[in-house]
Amino acid sequence: MNNLSIYQEKILSLAAENKKVIALKDFNRSFEMRNPMCGDEVKVRLKLVETKIIDISAVVRGCALCEASAGLVVELFKNKDVPDEKFLDEFLSWLENTEKSFSNQLPIEMEIFEPIREIKNRHKCITMPFEATCRSVDIKYNQTINQEIQNFSQTK
Repeated sequence: MNNLSIYQEKILSLAAENKKVIALKDFNRSFEMRNPMCGDEVKVRLKLVETKIIDISAVVRGCALCEASAGLVVELFKNKDVPDEKFLDEFLSWLENTEKSFSNQLPIEMEIFEPIREIKNRHKCITMPFEATCRSVDIKYNQTINQEIQNFSQTK
């Protein structure tokens, strides 16, 4: 495999677009991650209303793969319901197991990461923005917050 194929045109295009992103000012969920192996950093902020991600930003300080992944996160999740609980597991399973076919449970746009499947030391670069997004909308945490809001409203 040609090492330059990991920076195919679509990945570079997503990375270039995401570099223009400005962090959301109006958000109610966020999560930050850092990859100690390469120094990539991602800061995901989103505006969540019930189970819908109204707006999202994923600001990256890192490589083109992480930047492209962050761009795809924004593209896939803005104005959409939060990802299914199994989404991240399905993505990681497909990425790690090169024998596994692309899952129909994943958005087809994620297939751009096919060339990186064989390059294990770059997996964290592309999974971090997805992990940060999923952690920022953790279902159990959100249920606790919603219950607290409901209890507060009832006591007024």
